[in-house]
Amino acid sequence: NVNSNTFSVSDFMVETGSESTENTPKESLKIPAFLDCRINADAKTVLYDNLALKDVKGVLKIKDEKAQLVNMSSSIFDGNLTLNGLVNTQPETPTFNMDLGVDSFNISQSFNDLDLFQGLAPIAKLLQGKLNSSLSMSGNLSKEFTPELNSITGIAFAELLTSSINPKNEALFDQLKGALNFVDFDKLDLKDVKTKLDFKDGQVNVKPFNLQYEDIAIVVDGSHGFDKSMNYKAVFDVPAKYLGTEVNNLIAKIDDKAVNNITIPVTATIGGTLTKPNVKTDLTSGVANLTKQLIEIQKKKLINQGKEEIKEILNDVLGGNNNETDSTKTETNNPVKDVLDGIIGGNQSQIDTTSANSGNPIKDVLGGILGGSKKKKDTVN
Repeated sequence: NVNSNTFSVSDFMVETGSESTENTPKESLKIPAFLDCRINADAKTVLYDNLALKDVKGVLKIKDEKAQLVNMSSSIFDGNLTLNGLVNTQPETPTFNMDLGVDSFNISQSFNDLDLFQGLAPIAKLLQGKLNSSLSMSGNLSKEFTPELNSITGIAFAELLTSSINPKNEALFDQLKGALNFVDFDKLDLKDVKTKLDFKDGQVNVKPFNLQYEDIAIVVDGSHGFDKSMNYKAVFDVPAKYLGTEVNNLIAKIDDKAVNNITIPVTATIGGTLTKPNVKTDLTSGVANLTKQLIEIQKKKLINQGKEEIKEILNDVLGGNNNETDSTKTETNNPVKDVLDGIIGGNQSQIDTTSANSGNPIKDVLGGILGGSKKKKDTVN
């Protein structure tokens, strides 16, 4: 049973003797094979490297050159940590597997102080707020008994309870601002952001997660390496009103509220490294496609307006008082010819209104509009 007010791990570390040289290969720490014990730990403060863990409790089982952590808990980074895992020093290269539970960690502090967290999400150090997460991982341990990042395999689920982002002087955000000047990245809505990560062979794959900036929805996914390389895609669902003067002038001409709800996807492709990012967008082609779309809408609207006018004229013809159908009326008083002249615009003087075979004049009008080009009428010999 181990009880301590302050337990400094460095007090129990053996320093290398003066007899060792730089050419002497270092050996990994080994848990003695003869050791078989159970340690119940309760410490107010545990100091490990640059970390200070508070209220550390749990069980450590040591046997067969393995150390098993059972229900370890601690307060750190203004939150709580739970840990279950196993360290195995039997093989030449020590291995580990761990399950960690993170509750309400201070994001910027934890991602600045933990190399593992920096590798999993290097951008997170810019966030102000809290983190909840669960991580399951396994991998190799170095001779210094720290995880070899490129060997780690595992999954993580992360939930950000964050209030703000501080992207100033960050190369990635500077490039994003240049490519997408209608987004103020300082004002991204990061509340309740959730995502899932999996990692293997030094690569971290990030499942799609959602962000919001005012009325722009953003979906982000991709991957990065522990070497800080990046391969990400961010799709911005951008309302037409953000896309320049030409687009806004077209919207004003169309004068239709529904047009204001049109959005286009703008994709930002993020490559390079965290310190030297490379950001490309398809914004130019997106605006061009939207412009074509708006022009088509305007054309259809004008065509539809013409159809409405035709309907109104036909309603006047069909619904009015047309009892006088005397074929001897002059052409100037012929309502059918007036309609034809107004709609088709051609010269209908070749139609003989005195012909007994002229048929129903209203049917002739409908035939001209709906049935295509009419044949010239035969006159009575």
